Amino acid sequence: MKAKILISALTTLFTFITNAQENLHCPTEACSFNVGQQVYVFGNDVKLRSAPSAESEVLELLKIGEWVEILEKTHYSWPYKGFDSPFYRVKYDDGVTGYILGGLLSLERKTLNGEHYYFSYSKEGERNYLNIRNVVHGDYAERKIPLSNTNFAIRILDNKGIPNLDGMLYIDYYSEACGTDGGGIYLFVQDNELVDMAALSNISDSGIYFHAEQFIFPSDLGGLPNKILFKKERGEIFDESTHWTKTTVEIRELSWVNGQLTPDFRQSVPN
Repeated sequence: MKAKILISALTTLFTFITNAQENLHCPTEACSFNVGQQVYVFGNDVKLRSAPSAESEVLELLKIGEWVEILEKTHYSWPYKGFDSPFYRVKYDDGVTGYILGGLLSLERKTLNGEHYYFSYSKEGERNYLNIRNVVHGDYAERKIPLSNTNFAIRILDNKGIPNLDGMLYIDYYSEACGTDGGGIYLFVQDNELVDMAALSNISDSGIYFHAEQFIFPSDLGGLPNKILFKKERGEIFDESTHWTKTTVEIRELSWVNGQLTPDFRQSVPN
């Protein structure tokens, strides 16, 4: 069983890495920026320095959304927003080379309806967050989203058939082990405003139990016009060899009205 789980995890990881449309993100060295990669500035008035040190000379101030090319990952680091962040030697688009702390660079840039979104990790105590920024009227707006899994890909979705919705950002968790959340977070975009809509879980422990939540949108197979179906399945596995499983399923119709999802899909089933 453990061998099968490992093979499945490696297959999933390979799929993420080889898909140019979806980069796997994680706060460890395994997901560092690569030499030659073009990356975007997450911070504002970010200091491009002459050396990989927080005390070195400032060569340029970079605005959010400007890009640099990664030339080298250095051996120097600095604590930033709860994580140990490496310095990168980079080339700015005017040809100037210098050093930037990795935590001030966006994990990637995603574009929805001409609007650019930028992403960065932070940590407060034991809680991990994804910070999302977009430029609004010359300034930037920011959302801080709590994470139950720090390994994920960021996907752009259309409105999936929901009226008056511009589209969605989906934080798609990568579950590499039993007990790790493999669900994700939906953020709806309406009138260029980002709404933290729902965090759905997908957790299992091989041979014991599973818990899976999903949205079925109007344009999905089995979807209903103008409705979002929330489906929750829970199961206990008594014997894998004979597929002896006890499963309970809940389904509820939701509506997107005035920037809110109604009714409350987290409401408990009445006794």
